[in-house]
Amino acid sequence: MNDLASADANIQAVMLEVISEGISGGVFVYDRNDLIVFASQQLLTLLPVPKSFLTPGTRLRDFLGAVYDGGGRFLTDASGPRRMLSREDWVAEQIATLWKERAESQERRGTDRWVSFTKRRLSSGYGVCVVRDISDHKKREEQWRADMERVQITEEVLDNLPFPVTVKDSNLTFVAVNKMAASFLDLPPEAILGRKGSDIHPPQVEQRLDRVNRGVIDLGEPQQMSELVTRPDGSQVVIIANKYRIGKPGRYYLVTAMEDITGLVATEDGQITPRMSRGGLIATSLTRHERDRPAQAAVEPERGQLSHRKILVASSDPRTSAEALEILDDLGFDTSSVSDGEELELFLQLAKEASITIDLVVVDTLADKACLEIVQRHRIPALAINGVRVKRDLAAGVARQFSQPAATEAGREEDWQIASRAGENAAIDVLVAEDNGVNQIVFSQILEGLGYRYAIAADGEEAVRLWQERSPRLILMDITLPKLSGFDASVRIRNLETIDNSIPIIGVLPQAFERDRDQCFASGMNEVILKPISPEALEAVFQTYLGIPAKHSYA
Repeated sequence: MNDLASADANIQAVMLEVISEGISGGVFVYDRNDLIVFASQQLLTLLPVPKSFLTPGTRLRDFLGAVYDGGGRFLTDASGPRRMLSREDWVAEQIATLWKERAESQERRGTDRWVSFTKRRLSSGYGVCVVRDISDHKKREEQWRADMERVQITEEVLDNLPFPVTVKDSNLTFVAVNKMAASFLDLPPEAILGRKGSDIHPPQVEQRLDRVNRGVIDLGEPQQMSELVTRPDGSQVVIIANKYRIGKPGRYYLVTAMEDITGLVATEDGQITPRMSRGGLIATSLTRHERDRPAQAAVEPERGQLSHRKILVASSDPRTSAEALEILDDLGFDTSSVSDGEELELFLQLAKEASITIDLVVVDTLADKACLEIVQRHRIPALAINGVRVKRDLAAGVARQFSQPAATEAGREEDWQIASRAGENAAIDVLVAEDNGVNQIVFSQILEGLGYRYAIAADGEEAVRLWQERSPRLILMDITLPKLSGFDASVRIRNLETIDNSIPIIGVLPQAFERDRDQCFASGMNEVILKPISPEALEAVFQTYLGIPAKHSYA
């Protein structure tokens, strides 16, 4: 055995056992007389043979016969058709294969197990066969192949859809477009992919679209837009653009699907009117009566209470302002609007000089951040609503606002501040650690709308104190707090706890920097969420860490 020569035969066996363990497989060595010289113990887990057949000196024919009898017979060519061979024919075929200079094969054992055989015949006449379990590798390979097939089918379907589809990543960079989208934009795909909308659309168009796109990415709320579009070739089309978010946190994508409805509408001086009357539509009902449920009553304040209420809308987006004014007018409010903080300040000052009382200011949280601060300074009730959610949230938010007891004059003389929805010493559901006044309003309105008891701490030291005094069930911790940062406040709370990690602490980050996320977890926080905060995001947190079922009172 010159190829495996050694001064001590025991060392050979030990080394081969170590090699066998290292490759996570079984090894057997046979000589020119077809006698087994060495067989590792790992073979017992891979081939159905009794231990006695692994003894040196066992005939290879007897070893293979034991494999056949145990039902573990393997093929020399896994790619060819299976053949039913007698015991003697099968053993003879295997021995012939083991005499080849090189041979490899794979065999499926049962429904979910694969074994590979790698055979080498050395120049000295000794042969080596390595047996390994490759089930995990084959499963990954099959899964990868299935995934690739699904991806190819999906790409083919999307690419041949009869309407434009685009996909952007969380940075709003184009990562996919189909043929119709490239044709619609009158650009080849390579001129679109990897670019942002600002590289393709005119500035005024992209400014409007960017706001809507970011709202969909941040909140996950689908949006539908109707547009009269002048294409690069000068032709005009009317489209409905449906925007929605897919993916998981940290890897969100924005999908935009556009449908050309030019044939269904008429346009004149930029105005769009339907061509098809309701009578021209085919009436189809898909209602399953056995599953019918009574519709929930819409939340609307009574018109009799609103005839003298005055509401001011503050938004830099004309479309948001128009939607909000239309909703409020339908509800019977006296309304007006401003576009930025400077106009808001002037409007409120003129109203004060004219002794006109503004009952509520609706502030678009995607607009000028100074607006909420101005409203606070004038001590006027404010309702902060994300601009892309006006149609969904405005009526319910206003109803809640005017259903609350009016503040006393004495209360109005004090500094306007966010109050907890619980007594000063009562236990609470949520402690919010947030120093920004605008964000405090957003948190308080969401938590009040969802019906949770809460308290707000304006700095890290107050957060630790309120945690000790109010026994909250969960903490929402901003990381950029004065006096004591959110990281340090979390560490102090963890050090003071009598039971490790007994209270969930959720870090609230302004941006998804990995270093901030890592520091959140290192300081003892359980999870992180990103601003701007939405009711859905908070309800998901409450369901995960408190087991509270979704209330959906924000709908």
